[in-house]
Amino acid sequence: MPGNDATTPVGWEQLSPAETRRGIRQAAREMGGLVRSTLGPLGVDKMVVRRMQDDTIRTFVSNDGVAILEEFEGETDHPIANRFIALAEDHEDALGDGTTTTTLLTSELLATGIDLIEEGVPPTAVVEGFSIGAQRTLEVWDELAIPVAESDRPTVRSAFDRARLERIARGGMTNGRAGAWPLAGLAEDVVDAVLRVWEPRRGTVHLGYVAIETFPGGDVTDSELIPGTLLPYDPMTADDRLPVEGGVLLIDGDLQPRELRSGSVAIDGARAGAVDEFDTESARIAEAIARSGVEAAFVTGDASAAIGDRLAERGVVTVRNVKRSDIDVLSRVTGATSRGPVTPNNPPLDAELGVGSVGWREATGGKRWLEVTAPAGSEPRSVGLVVRGGTESSAGEAERRIKDGLNAVRAAIKRPAALPGGGAADLAAARAVRELAPKFDGREQLAVEGFAEAMEVVPRTLARNAGRDPIDSMTDLRVRHDAGRSRAGIDADGRLVDDVVAASDALNAHLVRTGGLIRGVEFANSLFTVDGVVFNDGPPVPFGDDGQ
Repeated sequence: MPGNDATTPVGWEQLSPAETRRGIRQAAREMGGLVRSTLGPLGVDKMVVRRMQDDTIRTFVSNDGVAILEEFEGETDHPIANRFIALAEDHEDALGDGTTTTTLLTSELLATGIDLIEEGVPPTAVVEGFSIGAQRTLEVWDELAIPVAESDRPTVRSAFDRARLERIARGGMTNGRAGAWPLAGLAEDVVDAVLRVWEPRRGTVHLGYVAIETFPGGDVTDSELIPGTLLPYDPMTADDRLPVEGGVLLIDGDLQPRELRSGSVAIDGARAGAVDEFDTESARIAEAIARSGVEAAFVTGDASAAIGDRLAERGVVTVRNVKRSDIDVLSRVTGATSRGPVTPNNPPLDAELGVGSVGWREATGGKRWLEVTAPAGSEPRSVGLVVRGGTESSAGEAERRIKDGLNAVRAAIKRPAALPGGGAADLAAARAVRELAPKFDGREQLAVEGFAEAMEVVPRTLARNAGRDPIDSMTDLRVRHDAGRSRAGIDADGRLVDDVVAASDALNAHLVRTGGLIRGVEFANSLFTVDGVVFNDGPPVPFGDDGQ
């Protein structure tokens, strides 16, 4: 039982090594259990029911690993559970896909390692054995890698194997259940969107330039990719002219007469001449913009009503108070260059203008966005995805799945390689690690073998979720791998097949799997050497105060 001893500060309690290990193992099993049944194409959803602070009941249904775990953020004070939630969020932030697999694998590694320590294997030997197993797994996965581009560093979009990228997108969105999910039909659009925001010179993919908006109503299959973006603004003038098509002007700053910007002239009843001067300058600025062929002007700052009205008279739509980040997106869509304030002597230049169409995109309930799209035949570097769904919750779930697909493709572009899914890569790694184990002596060998056993948690779980006997399934699959069929695994229908890639398009982004493995091993290894917990769940007591 927790208690105080001579080494524990007064007012604090300490768990023994056995209690500490038991708590870590239990937390690992429970966190893995939260997502275990959701894994794979035959996984099921979880329903999380929470009472909110205002006493309302919130019901959340999903099989997205990080979404489920995040529901418990702030709801538990268990340190290991909170570290698991942080692990899932870190993986999601970095890669955006594969969180369920990473959580499940980390849970199994941690529980297996604690069992080995309980059996007498020193923690340092477990850490070393697991590190050896992880290194061998990475080597095997490099050997199994399926290229998705003509080279390791492609420089043009045509260098990618689009069919394989679409497989990865479908897997990310549907967990491999392509035939049963209408989202699978969006794989081509998802790949297009990611390739649009890929910058080969920098080796980066900016998914922030893929705008996603959900529109309740309709069907998921009505979702579409648009060559532009959706913005939550109402024009200050000429909105009745929408849609318009032509020159687009982006202004970083205010759109006002010079005197008003500088504050050098006061407007009052005694200075009627100043008012005339403002009107004259406003007219000249509006004329300079309209004469340049501008159809729509977007301004980060304020725009005077006088200029706005005069622009409206000339048919120009004006939008003010636009975020700079949105101006950046508009530049990528229309090709316009952001410039400073316009004056009569500093009119818009042809080289600064972009070209695009500006109109309304309306949803049910009266909500609407400004839709700005690039001209036909152009290749904008920012795009939008309009996500439909019968209800708000179904549209939201579709959005989460599409983001998973986008992130999976992004990972495949950053490292143009894939791994066979369906547990095949995990089985191949486990086999190689087992073959390596006899090269080590004693307890370190036990740790390497334990790592191999933990690596089989994914195919074992897929078999269980498919309604198959896990023991029989694992025996069958090991025989196939021993016979050299390194892609043998479980397909989307729950069948044991010799090649999951050929049978069900099961491809995972190489970077997602390796990133998850590295995070999981580092997470588990960091806890194996913890042999006690010192905690204080009461009011603080001054150190050294014995209460007398």
